Amino acid sequence: MHSNILIVGVLFPAIPLMMINFGNRYSLLAGLIRNLHDTVINEKISTDDSARFFRQIASLRQRLRLIAIIQTFSALAFILNLLAMISLYFGIDNLGSWLFFSSIILMVAAMVQFTIEIQIANSALDVHLSDLEKHQEWQDYLASSKSRGRKSRKTTPPPPPNPAA
Repeated sequence: MHSNILIVGVLFPAIPLMMINFGNRYSLLAGLIRNLHDTVINEKISTDDSARFFRQIASLRQRLRLIAIIQTFSALAFILNLLAMISLYFGIDNLGSWLFFSSIILMVAAMVQFTIEIQIANSALDVHLSDLEKHQEWQDYLASSKSRGRKSRKTTPPPPPNPAA
């Protein structure tokens, strides 16, 4: 009986750590949304920028939904894990096994949702990177650094001929 409790207890510490991680992601998203809100409300936004902001809003909304699902699955997994430990402690092995199995399934579901959320976050960052590539100042900087690189290569003298050849 006690070995079953130990097996169930292995998952126990991982769940709160994951919930903290998901809570931190939620807090970060909340900060991003507040900053985006202030930027849109307080500044005049061009048509090009508004399209980018709408993409960001859609991405943030989707990520918030996923994180809410992830946190719910994690909390339920934590509760089921606790109930499994209690039922195994009182010798109700069948129920304890099913509760533990259910908590594992919920954790797997949370991890799948977390993976999807990470992919959405990466896509959102890609939007920012593509905006930077399109930005005129960056294009001017890159063009000037390329031309400087060509000039420096032209001014270097060729290597002396090898007398042994």
